[in-house]
Amino acid sequence: MPPYDAKSTLIQFIDATAARQPAPGGGSVTALVGALGAAIGEMVLNYSIGKKGLEAHQETLKTAISEMHRARQLMLELIVEDQVAYQALSAAKKLPRESPQWEAEYPLALEAALNAPQLIAITAAAILDRCDRLVDQVNHFLLSDLAVCAELAMAAVRCGIYNVRVNQAELSDPAQIKRIDKAVAKTLSHSTQVIQSVIPRIWARNRQGK
Repeated sequence: MPPYDAKSTLIQFIDATAARQPAPGGGSVTALVGALGAAIGEMVLNYSIGKKGLEAHQETLKTAISEMHRARQLMLELIVEDQVAYQALSAAKKLPRESPQWEAEYPLALEAALNAPQLIAITAAAILDRCDRLVDQVNHFLLSDLAVCAELAMAAVRCGIYNVRVNQAELSDPAQIKRIDKAVAKTLSHSTQVIQSVIPRIWARNRQGK
């Protein structure tokens, strides 16, 4: 089954997600949410570049729009990567356990299945960090859209980590488990602090009306 990618229509992707089939699943859906978060962030920036009163922030805004665009493109790639990783892991699980082929393919497939959602979470955390730095620099008429960007990014952080943890159950090396636990806990803790800060600041500025 070929993976659903950026060339698929939104309806095709949603129908495929709803169908009784394993992919696209939670990881790909999470990457799509992250891509949408980055996209709405880009829209906020597009309405802020050249805006009267924001002249002092133009260079920062141009850098930010490049970052949001790269994050969006990466999330679209991860929609596919997550499906490919899932399919490879499923195929590896069907091999005779401890066979030479299993020993060659299963560890690599599991690593890919862990890496894709972890990268989704890390990329989403970067989107959220950028939102936090933009609160006082963007067009105030787009502040609600910046809030959407932040909330979607936070959702992608959480859900990316959920998909790491479900695949993490396949690991047997305690040191590797501990290393992944530490990494995702750090990402989640940091992003939770950011979202708890950024949303009140967005609405505080929105109330100011400027």
